[in-house]
Amino acid sequence: MIRFLEHSEIDKDRWNKAVSEAPNSTIFVDFDFLCIGNPNWCALVEDDYQRVMPLPVRSKLSIHYVFSPFFYNRLGIYSKDDISAEKVKEFIDAIPKKYRQIDLVLNERNPAVLIDQKIISMIYHEVDLSPSYENIYLQYSKNNIKNIKVARKKNLQYVENVSFKEIIQLFRQNRGKDRSVKFKNRDYYNLIRMAHIANNLGLVDSVGVYFEQKLIAGALFLREKKRTWFWFSGRDKRQTDKKPMFYLIDEYIQRHAEQPTILEFTGSLNQNLAMLYRGFGGVPYNYTMLHFTRNFYLGGLIKLYKAIKH
Repeated sequence: MIRFLEHSEIDKDRWNKAVSEAPNSTIFVDFDFLCIGNPNWCALVEDDYQRVMPLPVRSKLSIHYVFSPFFYNRLGIYSKDDISAEKVKEFIDAIPKKYRQIDLVLNERNPAVLIDQKIISMIYHEVDLSPSYENIYLQYSKNNIKNIKVARKKNLQYVENVSFKEIIQLFRQNRGKDRSVKFKNRDYYNLIRMAHIANNLGLVDSVGVYFEQKLIAGALFLREKKRTWFWFSGRDKRQTDKKPMFYLIDEYIQRHAEQPTILEFTGSLNQNLAMLYRGFGGVPYNYTMLHFTRNFYLGGLIKLYKAIKH
């Protein structure tokens, strides 16, 4: 039986045991890690934590909704057993009816379920880092190779252990000023908190590219058991001619080649990013995001909700 649990009803130890036993266990669904993005997150739990599904929840304008907090690349159902499409639908149906809007990222072990066209097929790109760098480089696109060669002539410096705040500030001063970016102060604050937790576990690489002693590109890589996430990045738009992000990613791949990990790129619905990731030999694959409203007459309110959400 699938039960809906309020945050106070979730057993932390049982929860963490359940997610750690899943073949695709991830820090994104660790109890404390979830609390950063949504302190009052709820959950669906089957039987004695056989299968679990976190539900970050909020309400605005009296609309209760389920959402995916920024910077959480994987949510959905976790279990040490296989998860069928029927089981995915059973969990979705078990989300309490008071939650009218559902915007929730699932994971690669949750089969896509057609629910009246209520899902979005998202795209990630992955690069297997286990081969030698030379063999990985053979998969690079001509455009990426050209840009890497340009960058290598610009006297750039690759630096490890760059301050999280510096990388985030670089993003905020550039891409973060675009109106399309919806991050708020608390989101950046949460990202720093998450990065510190992951760093204390030895899971974060914070790297940067400097030109004339100034940071012009930076990135946070989050390392897990078999995956390394290209988690967050920023670059100085005034230094585009130096191709610092091409240099950064290529240098990271060089230094981590021949390791048993998959480098994961997110955000690939953006065509420019998708081209960048494919250019490093990224192989695309799909995963599912639930995206639907339960009451058609809420359409106007939902549009307003989307304008102010998070």
